[in-house]
Amino acid sequence: MIGKIYTSLTPFYDLRNHRNSFKKRPVLIIGGPRNHDYTVLPISTVSRKENLDSEYDIELVPADYPELKLNKVSYVRVHKQTVIHEASLYKEVSDMKEKYEEKYLEIIQKLEEFNSAIINDAL
Repeated sequence: MIGKIYTSLTPFYDLRNHRNSFKKRPVLIIGGPRNHDYTVLPISTVSRKENLDSEYDIELVPADYPELKLNKVSYVRVHKQTVIHEASLYKEVSDMKEKYEEKYLEIIQKLEEFNSAIINDAL
């Protein structure tokens, strides 16, 4: 499962309604399963471009990665990893690790940088 993209129900903060909510979106599985949970990175179109993180949002252009079946330019949000119960994983979309290994490794490298920075800041 690691390296695959699935559609999943993921949490987000709904600014319009001022509450936490859920939406169906693609996620990249980066860890698990552990106690029926997978660690994932959300993949989002990011409608408000001022919310993009220039260092930790990794761009995916549909024409460059057709096997990912994305409709719009999307971003793997490396700095927004979360845990999803296996029952929230609906449908396999693609295997990024197999089909686009170079891009997958770029994402994992950025994830390692982000997590290392968090740990260093905590010490």
